[in-house]
Amino acid sequence: MKTDLDILLVATRLVEELGDDAARLAKVKLVELIAANNLRAAAFWRDVLRLCEEQAGIKAPEVLQPRSPATDQGKLAAH
Repeated sequence: MKTDLDILLVATRLVEELGDDAARLAKVKLVELIAANNLRAAAFWRDVLRLCEEQAGIKAPEVLQPRSPATDQGKLAAH
């Protein structure tokens, strides 16, 4: 994946100045832009957030696995 130099610059600067809090700031900015329906800027900050997490060594949250249907869970509990 090609990283835009502007994204790299912003992420690096945030991590240098804020450390682990850089990811939190990027996440807040991302949520604000999504709420304002500014999708182009949100895409920029999504990439900044990803790079901040990588540079700060923060593990990204794991993707949740889909749950099995309720009928299968009932069968498992009965056994």
